Amino acid sequence: MLFMVFAAVWSGVAQTPSVKKHIGAVRAAIAPRIDGVLDDTVWLTAPPATGFTQIEPYNGRPASQPSVVCFVYDDDALYIGAMLYDSAPDSILKEMTVRDETANCDYFGVRIDPYNDALVSYGFAVTAAGVQIDIKNADGDDDYSWDAVWTSAVKITSRGWIAEMKIPYSALRFPENLQGKPWGLNIFRLIRRYREELAWNPVDKKVAGLNTQEGELDGISHIHPPVRLALIPYVSGYLNKDPNETKWGYLYKGGMDLKYGISDSYTLDMVLIPDFGQVQSDEDIFNLTPFEVYYGEKRPFFMEGTELFNKGNVFYSRRVGARPSHYEEVNSKLDTNEIVVKNPEETQLINATKITGKNRKGLAIGVFNAMTANTYARIKDTVTGKERKLLTQPFANYNMLVFQQSLKNNSYVSLFNTNVYKPKEHYSANVTGCDMKLINRKNTYGVGGDFILSQKYNASHKPVTGYDYQIEAGKISGNFTFNLVHHVITDTYDPNDLGFLTHNNEMDNGVEVSYNIYTPFWRLLEWHNSLTAYHTMLYSPRKYADCGLEYNTFLTFKNYLSMSMEVYYRPVDEHDYYEPRVEGWYYSLPPVYSVVLWISPDYRKRFIADVSGSYYITQVRHENGYSGTIAPRLRFTDRLFVLMSFEYQRDNNNKGHVTDSTGHDGQPVIIFGERDLSTVTVSVSPRYIFSPTASLTLRLRHYWIKGIYHRFYDLQRDGSITPNGYNNNEDFAFNAFTVDMDFAWQFAPGSELSVVWKNAIDTYEEQEVTPSYFGSLHNTLSSPATNSFSVKILYYIDYQSLKKNKKRIANSC
Repeated sequence: MLFMVFAAVWSGVAQTPSVKKHIGAVRAAIAPRIDGVLDDTVWLTAPPATGFTQIEPYNGRPASQPSVVCFVYDDDALYIGAMLYDSAPDSILKEMTVRDETANCDYFGVRIDPYNDALVSYGFAVTAAGVQIDIKNADGDDDYSWDAVWTSAVKITSRGWIAEMKIPYSALRFPENLQGKPWGLNIFRLIRRYREELAWNPVDKKVAGLNTQEGELDGISHIHPPVRLALIPYVSGYLNKDPNETKWGYLYKGGMDLKYGISDSYTLDMVLIPDFGQVQSDEDIFNLTPFEVYYGEKRPFFMEGTELFNKGNVFYSRRVGARPSHYEEVNSKLDTNEIVVKNPEETQLINATKITGKNRKGLAIGVFNAMTANTYARIKDTVTGKERKLLTQPFANYNMLVFQQSLKNNSYVSLFNTNVYKPKEHYSANVTGCDMKLINRKNTYGVGGDFILSQKYNASHKPVTGYDYQIEAGKISGNFTFNLVHHVITDTYDPNDLGFLTHNNEMDNGVEVSYNIYTPFWRLLEWHNSLTAYHTMLYSPRKYADCGLEYNTFLTFKNYLSMSMEVYYRPVDEHDYYEPRVEGWYYSLPPVYSVVLWISPDYRKRFIADVSGSYYITQVRHENGYSGTIAPRLRFTDRLFVLMSFEYQRDNNNKGHVTDSTGHDGQPVIIFGERDLSTVTVSVSPRYIFSPTASLTLRLRHYWIKGIYHRFYDLQRDGSITPNGYNNNEDFAFNAFTVDMDFAWQFAPGSELSVVWKNAIDTYEEQEVTPSYFGSLHNTLSSPATNSFSVKILYYIDYQSLKKNKKRIANSC
């Protein structure tokens, strides 16, 4: 929700206007000062961009407050000056946030598309509090992790507020032969107290697309793509203490990131001896499912500029530097009297490299390579004192290559390949695929799909191949839309050496029908509705698995209260082939009804709380569950903000796998248990913003789950369960408590000092379980913790700045 206002402007709510608006840029002999004061004479020579219209709340109506925006340029940068008139300047909202976030504040921004092909655009915005926001959009996907180095300044006056920007050409990508050709451009403004979102070139919410809503910026000529070379060296120091150690340890690191423009089209990004120890802690959960838990990427290098690699779920960057592949086998390989001294949970990343970009003919290329070092566990003989090393993962090389050709009407076709190679194990995993998106000229209908082939090679086994393909088509614009999907995954398809897939062996068919009202009526601003039906089978053998219906509705009222509801119905049994954990067996889940409700008030208020709840019940077996979440947001001042979340979930008579074995007759014996599950998740995150470039954030999270078993069953071949005499105590409780405190100060453009404290405690109870939540929390807080205190400094060195400084010194001499 924090990004909702900004994302609504930059997301896929575009139109192709009948006539594109044009505005000219003028060359400046003397560059304007970026100080939030429009007193440079060059602004008087530039034609003004005016005539903004509403995106929200009344799509297409004129703006309630006028805006005037001018563009000038020189050999180094594009300069933007905006006079954002306001009849009540003292009412301009200006809450402080961290970079790339908007909250209760006005903002001004531009989207720039130097190729003017409606495929890739660069967004630069600044809030009335002076906070920068930058975003890259490629083929309709927003990337908020993309950060450029640019300058801005704002000032509130008696007539409204002023925004000035300097966008160096090094922050953009444009061809050498650009001279005189128009750039794609749109300009945006948010008047927060009215919830009024404005665009210079009109935006029609009913029409799908993104960058096709652009107008054009004329007049830029005789400029050249600069040499794009930046070095970002860093030094960091850590104090660490593990729970099983009595003393604090320390270490220090040094390394460097490098960014180099290979040409006007393609950029090389490289990280040498990386350090990701300061990233936010993962939100651990206790996994009762047979599937791997997906954790989002938080390492900056792997987050930024990876839109080309998001194809077919074959690139999951968390695989690089993940837990060693033989981590779990260490204890089983101990000799008598041996203990594990250290078993690293992460492989050491040696370096990583990306090459990304797109040429003037619309060919985008992405190249990724990373290498991880040999990882060893340390094992000690308690009698002799000797230590030995056990290899838990050998050196590995990770690669991905992508080619994507842009086509007319915001369409594309791409080819991609991933490869993981572990030479010591003579192992290689290869995944190759292609995908496409084709949209008609009127931007009303689209068809797309992909085909992916996986291959695994091992010296001691035969090669294993499998494939995955998906075809979808539908109507993408207008009040009424629909989408048809056919998806097949074979039982041998496996992209998980570098990708992410929870399970294969599936054949899905589905249809989604939507009807959305964007024009305000009665007490509503807008109303979205969709109905989805799906049917799933196993690919091999062709057996029924699941089917269902789902209805979703989302409403926003004129008082900006938003509500949504999701209703789900599965009319017949689901055959779950994964919960038994034994191939060929399934568990028959009874028909179920469920409903989810969500309410969110107007975020302009100082105190609000998002509220959601859910309930489900099965037709037989007396299984039911409910959950409730309240997420208060308290804004004490424009600098101090607290976000909280309290969630409780209860599952009654839930049934799931406990254990399995082989019986006397050689057949599997699969035991299920009936349990009551209680889950509590509490998070508190206060934040104080000192300035647009300095902030202090504290994140506390406690996760608790308790499972109490009542009775046990044998799973039958027909998916049913029958009571048995199993009497082991399988009760459990798990706690995860984390603290992340982060002070960040951007002391110069692109340069940052960060101080981070991280504290983590995980506890697990079995059989004898603490019955209450607060008793379990007390025991957790009394347990030994993992602590880490670190300081990191990185400094941005730009070749162009060094070149200018050298020239300036030479001239002064």
